[in-house]
Amino acid sequence: MIRYRNFLGFSALVLVVLIWSSCGSQRKFFGAENFDAFYQRFHTDSAFQYTRLKFPLQGKRVDADGDHQWTPKSWTPLTKPVFDADTTVFNVEYEQTQNTFTQKSWIDSSGFSVEYRFELLKRKWYLVYAMEVNL
Repeated sequence: MIRYRNFLGFSALVLVVLIWSSCGSQRKFFGAENFDAFYQRFHTDSAFQYTRLKFPLQGKRVDADGDHQWTPKSWTPLTKPVFDADTTVFNVEYEQTQNTFTQKSWIDSSGFSVEYRFELLKRKWYLVYAMEVNL
């Protein structure tokens, strides 16, 4: 009887360890903000957008007058999600992982391109990089 109880106890312990270890990647992001909900609100609520810009923002704006670093005053709110871009005019690429979302849009042979990168920081999404080129 003692062997049987030891076996049951050991089996239960192994089962708990297996379940716990298989959920490792999910534990890391448990409670993280949903990206789709964040992304939708980011593009429709400019006040919210300003709270999710991680200044100093990496990247810059490049135009005929030169290179410009991003500041809260120079930022123009984004209003159009990459998924809504007119793909008959713009080339679009995007990639999402568990903690990043990168989007790129450009017009061939035009001197226009943009790239934005969002990152999950402390369970909330932020825009951390913006590169806009319009030459």
